[in-house]
Amino acid sequence: MTSPSPKAPKTDTTPRMWFVYPLAIACTAAVLFAPTDGNAQTPKLRPDQERAIEAMLQDVEPAMRPMARQQLAASFANFSEAQIAMMMAKMKENKAAAAKAPKPVAEVETPSTPEDIAFMKAQYEPVIRKHHAAQKEFDAFANEKLNAYCPGRDQYARFGAGWRYEQGQFMMESALASWNVETNVTVAGEAYAPRNGRYKFDFSKVRMSFDRAAVDAAIKASCDKVHVAGKAFLAKVDPMIAKKDWDGAFMAENGAQGALEPIRTELKAKFDKLSPGDFSAIQLAMMNGVKVK
Repeated sequence: MTSPSPKAPKTDTTPRMWFVYPLAIACTAAVLFAPTDGNAQTPKLRPDQERAIEAMLQDVEPAMRPMARQQLAASFANFSEAQIAMMMAKMKENKAAAAKAPKPVAEVETPSTPEDIAFMKAQYEPVIRKHHAAQKEFDAFANEKLNAYCPGRDQYARFGAGWRYEQGQFMMESALASWNVETNVTVAGEAYAPRNGRYKFDFSKVRMSFDRAAVDAAIKASCDKVHVAGKAFLAKVDPMIAKKDWDGAFMAENGAQGALEPIRTELKAKFDKLSPGDFSAIQLAMMNGVKVK
């Protein structure tokens, strides 16, 4: 945003996207995420995120790679450089360990039979569907409370003919649930289900519900802080606008938007503990199954 001239207010622009909330970041591997509006979107990725995706796709069937790439891209967009580096280091460590591990000469790996695949799918598919339903329920509830408790875009804003100064949008809508649970089931089976026999999975750490009262209280507490910050912003910017101090108003707007960041961080931490979480718990359970045949 260009600082306005002291002689004229800043020109109004297209509404800005102040914050995209990543409810949970898993730093071990990919999770299944996608927007909930029914349209596939490909986020812009850093080179390290692209390399991580390519590494993950090496073990995915070629026919499934386009679908898996879309899901992985949406997930890795939330990963920091440190988290990507940690994940890649762990993958490299696992590959090195696997290369050094002695391989029994007489042992031949038996591919999973159709019956084995069906046995495993009967375990993970109901869990994925139930977890996805919990995510959708959380998204709907959290978004309802955010709209009820937090200020709208115009509540803490001042605007006129060709100019606008505002506190900014606190948060985007929660979007834990992917847009298509069928895709979750398919990609999970192709990317995470073992192919060398029959396995049992422990899904006991997958959160299938959430505490509505706790989520309600967390959102209300954060939104109350946003209201306090918004009132402070108006008290500061109104005298500047009255004096036509446009540079001062611009600085006050930037300060008001920055004041929202610690409130977002606090609410995000609460959401990480209170929500059903992302797909990582399911993914880890499938990658650490116990072979029974």
